[in-house]
Amino acid sequence: MADSELIEESLMVSIDDGQQLHVRRLCSGRSGAIPVLMLHGLLEDGTVYYSRSQRGLAYSVARAGFDVYIPDLRGKGRSWPRIGQILNYRTIDAVTQDIPAIFDAINLHCGSAPKFWIGHGWGGVLLSSVLARYPNYRSATYGLVYFGTRRVARAQNIKRRVFVDALWGWLAGAVSRIKGSIPGPMLKMGTANEFPAMRSENLLWMQGAPWVDPSDQFDYGAALSEGLEYPASLYFASKADFGYGNPSDVSDFMKEVGQHNGRLIVLDGHAGSQHSYTHTTMLTHPDAVNDHFPHVIAWMEEMICLKDDQAAQSNIPSANSGVESPNQIVS
Repeated sequence: MADSELIEESLMVSIDDGQQLHVRRLCSGRSGAIPVLMLHGLLEDGTVYYSRSQRGLAYSVARAGFDVYIPDLRGKGRSWPRIGQILNYRTIDAVTQDIPAIFDAINLHCGSAPKFWIGHGWGGVLLSSVLARYPNYRSATYGLVYFGTRRVARAQNIKRRVFVDALWGWLAGAVSRIKGSIPGPMLKMGTANEFPAMRSENLLWMQGAPWVDPSDQFDYGAALSEGLEYPASLYFASKADFGYGNPSDVSDFMKEVGQHNGRLIVLDGHAGSQHSYTHTTMLTHPDAVNDHFPHVIAWMEEMICLKDDQAAQSNIPSANSGVESPNQIVS
């Protein structure tokens, strides 16, 4: 599909105190296109999924016929106000306010909540936290895709010590006490500034604290283990991403959300991938369009077929004409 055929627009979602969240939408305009949500992580905004040169995962998925929505969380990107005008922002605010408001806005805009959720880094943890707090979303969700998502950073290596322990743990904390936020671009750590409270909670969980919300003690881990089926999920990790999304940590996260249809793809420039991508370039590198983005689209299409098959089976009439079968599945 040519880029000129894509619809590109920006939506603004109102939340408390007059604040607004910016959501970028890309789609073909096809009637009944399945909505997809793409959520950025820390020190980022939604542009990790799309660029001015019309490249990125959002464009690939939209060209494949999906209706793509890419929000900027509070204080990020084109959301208003900017981070310096917001006193505080924590995990609980993203999970209980911003993300549900975005879901509602997507539902209102296209008539359906997002069927596929895609998260990069900490954005994936936030999406899983939403599923823990609001399990009613699970049955309506076709699948989740995670890029470099891990909750606990157990892997020990020099890059983790430099980028996570030293830069994110010590330097970012010291600078935030002076400036009031973490200046990602200035510290060469990301493309956006970050809230100190989000950094503190991120560090708490990364260092192995239980998956419990520091604000209200909601136990996300316990909620996910209550037996409700977790949606099918596709996980990407890069062999070269030692600091922010080590493959072993991504694998641990896949197990932590509970038993489900989960697949892990490790991108390795020496074993099948075109490159050993960094935490960010697995989404932004020009070669990703032809390298692993097709795997994302093929997997999503597979999940759609699986849902269609399940829906068809739920309406299969009993083999005994006129006799109700005790094993018949009712939709």
